[in-house]
Amino acid sequence: MKKWMIFFVIVAALLVGANSYAPQLAEAGLCQALSATLNLHSDDVRVQASPGAKIFLGDIDAITVHANNFQAGDLTFAHFDCNLYGVHFKPLLALADQEVRVTRAESGEMTASIRSEELEKFLVKKVQGLTDPQVSFEDDAVRVQGRVKLGGLVSAQADVRGHFGMKGSKLMFIPSSVTVEGMGMQISTTQMANAEIYDFAEFPLGIQPDSVTMRDGLLTIHGQVSNS
Repeated sequence: MKKWMIFFVIVAALLVGANSYAPQLAEAGLCQALSATLNLHSDDVRVQASPGAKIFLGDIDAITVHANNFQAGDLTFAHFDCNLYGVHFKPLLALADQEVRVTRAESGEMTASIRSEELEKFLVKKVQGLTDPQVSFEDDAVRVQGRVKLGGLVSAQADVRGHFGMKGSKLMFIPSSVTVEGMGMQISTTQMANAEIYDFAEFPLGIQPDSVTMRDGLLTIHGQVSNS
């Protein structure tokens, strides 16, 4: 009888320890996995599970990621908020790799914001063929002006207008019109390649962006879990 009592006390202690420390271990493992793509800090990630011990089976009730001014590739995000529910991962793989990689989430959504100053730097690099480019924003419209060589010899003024939007998983600058003025002529066209800003396929949380809005100098991308 005494041995059984000791056994149950040990089991109870292990369960209490698992409930207390499993979420912390999952947070550290998830942050490690995200750090390969997103430059986050350990305090940016929170994990909830009740009971905590079920994390060892690969189940998490909720994951919250909240970060400010973090790097993702060459792009700096001003804000990032993501909430996932009914999250699943492979515990044996997590144990082997010392990181938690989300394999599926039942639901969730995210918002990510990028400042206009950051977008301006990107557009200056991405809109090729322009010298001395200047970028301006008006509501959700974007305007890029600069000099362009006609026939490689004559310098002309180029005016590119467009907006930001999603093409699949990619955030793009999508030109709607291009006007070139030089040698007393004005040429207008809509034939200009889209410029990729960021590919959300690289995001490790299974989020599919579905809308983009530009307001008050801040581009906000909204997305949700895609189980298709």
